[in-house]
Amino acid sequence: MITVSVPFLTNIQNAPEEDAPRLIYADWLSEHGDPRGHFIRVQIALSQLPEHHPRRLELLKIENNFLSRYETDWTAPLRGMASGMVYRRGFVDEVNITARQFLAHADTLFQLAPIRQLNLLDVGHHLDKVLQHPLLSRLSGLAIFAQHLGEPLARELAEARHLTGLKRLELGRNRLGDRGISLLMHTPGLDQLEMLDLRENDLSESGGRTLALCERFRHLRTLELAGNHLGPYGAETFCQSPHYPQLQQLGLASNRIGASRPLQLSQPRALLRYDSINLSANGLTPEGLQAILNSSAFFGVRELDLGHNDLRDEGAWLLSTCRHLSDLRVLRLTACQIGDEGITALATSPHLGHLHMLDVSNNPIGDAGLRSVWESRGLRSLRRLIHPDAGISFRTQFEVLKRYNRPEFG
Repeated sequence: MITVSVPFLTNIQNAPEEDAPRLIYADWLSEHGDPRGHFIRVQIALSQLPEHHPRRLELLKIENNFLSRYETDWTAPLRGMASGMVYRRGFVDEVNITARQFLAHADTLFQLAPIRQLNLLDVGHHLDKVLQHPLLSRLSGLAIFAQHLGEPLARELAEARHLTGLKRLELGRNRLGDRGISLLMHTPGLDQLEMLDLRENDLSESGGRTLALCERFRHLRTLELAGNHLGPYGAETFCQSPHYPQLQQLGLASNRIGASRPLQLSQPRALLRYDSINLSANGLTPEGLQAILNSSAFFGVRELDLGHNDLRDEGAWLLSTCRHLSDLRVLRLTACQIGDEGITALATSPHLGHLHMLDVSNNPIGDAGLRSVWESRGLRSLRRLIHPDAGISFRTQFEVLKRYNRPEFG
């Protein structure tokens, strides 16, 4: 097995986003009988295909066969310096690494692989040394998850002068709090950020306002805020912000948006201005849902998660009659206390004709309710139906499996 040639790897590291240096190396490997060349081309092809492209399944099988056969040999030079190695576009792109390992082996590790994503573990008292390391300038992604570091993490990130190329930053479960979020806004690498994960960080309505006022997220496409305490007004203030022109996916699960009182928002449509939004486990009732749906100016939400809210059949009926959901492709209603009447309302809706996937698992739905789905003329685009297991006959389960078990949505 041929080891990575230093000149080729240098060219790849100098242009990490470009495919051409990798493909040139793949051709050289193939000319010398090394299967790694084919593997590089397969992974580059995968990186260029949409998520549900029919060719992905074939390429994923080839990728898996290569990794099953060769991964142990390919990763041998990195063993002991990192773990959880993930290949992308033919090379180790992501690793799990403790702070001690990073400080001891970073130079060697980055010489051996064009690593772009670090998942830092056991940071502890080494936080300042790690975040001041010059090799962080090579990263496009950094995850410091569930370290419970609080404000010191935000302060050190704000002073991390080498974090200039980040596109992904994952800081879930770190108890940053509202003050930590204010400090975090000064981090050098935020201006090109495309994905930010701030789940479970004790953010309140004030934290939502801080995010809303930040003008550094012009390129952000995905923002995860699940498990905070934004409340209805913090969420609405954020969603009304003009500073997120590229944002497509917003996670607001478990943020007490509809808890304890009827939801009253000045601009409820703001919550559905994104392609994908997660409003699960927010204490929403039919009244709260109606407040969100009461608008004639939706922006074409395509994926909506309302799971684990007490919507009942009335909530399903409200969804079925909302003409502004006509662009919806994915609807998740897990554990919403929806019965046969509610799912029948969805099945007969004239506005859900583009729906591809419907999740009604963990609801008190029986055979009759599921039958209304496959007999529906309105759900003409449905390809995947996730249904309850309890109380469903074998025959009905077989019919659902036969009609809606499409591989591209598996």
